[in-house]
Amino acid sequence: MVRISIIGLGLIGTSLGMALRSAEASESPLGALEVVGWDRDQRAVKEARGRLAIDREARTLVEAVRDAQIIVVATPVLAIREVFAQLGPLLASGTVVTDVASTKAEVAQWAATLPSGVAYVGGHPMAGKEKAGAKAADPELFNGAIYCLTTGRSTPQAALEAVEAMVRTVGAKPYYIDPEEHDVYVAGISHLPMLLSVGLVEITGRSAAWKEMAALAATGFRDVSRLASGDPEMHRDILLTNRVGLQRWIDEMISFLLEVRDQVDEGDAEDIEALLQRVREQREGWLETRPGLRPGEDAFLHQPEPERRNLLTFRLPRRRS
Repeated sequence: MVRISIIGLGLIGTSLGMALRSAEASESPLGALEVVGWDRDQRAVKEARGRLAIDREARTLVEAVRDAQIIVVATPVLAIREVFAQLGPLLASGTVVTDVASTKAEVAQWAATLPSGVAYVGGHPMAGKEKAGAKAADPELFNGAIYCLTTGRSTPQAALEAVEAMVRTVGAKPYYIDPEEHDVYVAGISHLPMLLSVGLVEITGRSAAWKEMAALAATGFRDVSRLASGDPEMHRDILLTNRVGLQRWIDEMISFLLEVRDQVDEGDAEDIEALLQRVREQREGWLETRPGLRPGEDAFLHQPEPERRNLLTFRLPRRRS
């Protein structure tokens, strides 16, 4: 039996535990699982246990990671550095550590402080909700989602296969990517949209006419402002750990808005319509495809289940109990 410890039982950590525990052992490349959970907030631990996300509650970090073969750090991003420092003296050689952080380059640098013999594989499931906490958890959250995995030059193959097996067990699709490349990409397609949503709510909410405007706000405002309802702590950490990637896209958006402002000011109907037509076609084309797959990956991700399991040759260290 494989023991997986989840450190941090918010939306993602609890959803991951629920998905792992609901998987059939005969269908999972990991086989039979035991999921242990810990969070500094014991109310989150109780909630996760009540939602059947964990088999066993841990009262301390030491208890949580004892004899664990895979450890998933699902805390806010900035807390990961401290968690890694605390984990170092506790982990046996052969333990695999992964995380679910929305940024990867800085987290990979922190992971370098883990002791030799402990393998790190970065992870980021491209799935979530605007609601936070264990109460919002969903065992289907990862089903069909792209799950980014980042590695270093010295990452053992067994560790890669173990984390990939976990990803497949929850129904997600592994997507290997360089940490810096990941951060630039998600800055544009995930973090900038969140910031734009926040900006919309901020500038309209500070208007003296907001009360009157609020009565008129309908589906368009609701849809664009949805991401502003996300977890403030998580979004703060994303902004602070992806500065380089975000700055580029923020500058691009500022240039775009200034360009459109000039077109509107000049009454440039032809260019405005051309812009709207172009982006409409681009979005429609994206919706018709399966975004996120590199050339050749589609065939790999859709191999029959038995063949995929045969690719997994890792051997996790045995537990002492």
